[in-house]
Amino acid sequence: MKIVIVENPRPLTVEHYNDVANAPLSASLNSGYALAVARRAGWDTVHLDFSSEAADAATMAARILANAGDIVLLHWVYSWGFEQEVCAVMALLRRESPAPIGAFGLFPTLSRSRLLQYAPQLDFILAGEFEGTLGELLPAFGETRAIAALPGVLLRHGGFVPRPLLADLDLLPIPDDVGANCGYPSLNIAASRGCFGACSFCFIHRYYGCSRRRARDPASLEMELAARLTRRGIKSLYFIDPTFIGHGKEERERALEIGRLAQGLGLTFGFEARVDTIDETLMAALAQNGAASVFFGIESGCDAVLERIGKRISTDQIRRGVRIVRESGLQLNLGFIMFEPDATLTELVENYNFLESLKLLDEHELTANLLYHNQIVLQGSGAWERFEKEGRLLLDERLPFEARYRFRDDRVGLVCAAMGRLSSEYFSGLDALRKTAGCFNTDDVNALLKEAFLALCSGAGNLPRQNMTALEESYQHQLRTMLSTQTVPGSRKSCCSGRS
Repeated sequence: MKIVIVENPRPLTVEHYNDVANAPLSASLNSGYALAVARRAGWDTVHLDFSSEAADAATMAARILANAGDIVLLHWVYSWGFEQEVCAVMALLRRESPAPIGAFGLFPTLSRSRLLQYAPQLDFILAGEFEGTLGELLPAFGETRAIAALPGVLLRHGGFVPRPLLADLDLLPIPDDVGANCGYPSLNIAASRGCFGACSFCFIHRYYGCSRRRARDPASLEMELAARLTRRGIKSLYFIDPTFIGHGKEERERALEIGRLAQGLGLTFGFEARVDTIDETLMAALAQNGAASVFFGIESGCDAVLERIGKRISTDQIRRGVRIVRESGLQLNLGFIMFEPDATLTELVENYNFLESLKLLDEHELTANLLYHNQIVLQGSGAWERFEKEGRLLLDERLPFEARYRFRDDRVGLVCAAMGRLSSEYFSGLDALRKTAGCFNTDDVNALLKEAFLALCSGAGNLPRQNMTALEESYQHQLRTMLSTQTVPGSRKSCCSGRS
């Protein structure tokens, strides 16, 4: 028996140029785990990655059919508005092959009922944590040639029974290394699953069905690394856990043990953490063990916003966390939602001043990111349900499983839209420069981005709509000019020599 696991096409679009992600980092290992589970069940496996390809539906379908799978399973991440193309591929498969077609991952889990209606070619969905479900489904299919109504399986006709989460993550197989990740010098690995937080904008707790974190024993990580490091050379590790460090003494010791493991392998590593789980001693020790970077999802510089989104941290804790990371020498990366749906213009400026006070707006690339991001709303999420109930959901027929929303303050929406277009101008300008190895004055660009943000915030509260448009166009023109003009000798500049 053979299973063909397919990554759906999801080409970059203008609307999503600067969106951070449409799936958690854990999705990067989903196909690898599915392949390993299938092989452990005695099945032959094939992995086809169309995520960054521009192939037409017929070409993709032909490649899938050529592998003659008994089951075709789509790791279907949100498609950036290309859902119809995926449906066209499945229609061709359905016409030429009797193999059942299924889907798994974040998107099929959150939107499972609607997805079955939207894509009539789909036979089943593996909802939520899928490894146990797939491990049980494949042997049953081998006996009956039918998809069984198991816990965790949603069939087109029939009810759905959730599958309990895996009690022991150490029993998972070692995931295959497949797809685009194989081209990176860093290896993604999961030391835990889930999160004890319940932030209103996050999808992780809905995917797993709870706000709980399950940790792996460091010994199982050591075994996994021993196997995966024989497959390809890498320079570093990245722990994709939503929360690498938990609360309490045992969690601190566990993090240090994992750090010592990485150090023993001669690898640096990065991880994601909450600001309320670290201290000076721990971060200094992790840095000595090879930690190179840490990501904080701080999300806001306003205590009122942090409370609204259920972040369960304060701005004082954020300030302390940023200071600790800097003193430890680690690279600091940040997640930030500048345009929270209920934000006021005053809170936008408060966010700006908070970031400025922490010297987080000193580099143009970080500035462009921090001064733009808004909340992404996916069908099946709590945010979608909330905005739909409040009459604030803004639908686009081109994006059937994603939505924007009406800001509580329309003026904030004006600034958000303007900064979105300005950031698109910035990133497209950088791409053009990279193709020509062009240079630009980084100080001027950074200053312009900051000036534009404050001017747009002020203008939204004081200027007529047509004047806001003129103001935005003026900054777009200035930015376009800066990014298309070579710098003069002696100026602080950035030269773009390749894609990052």
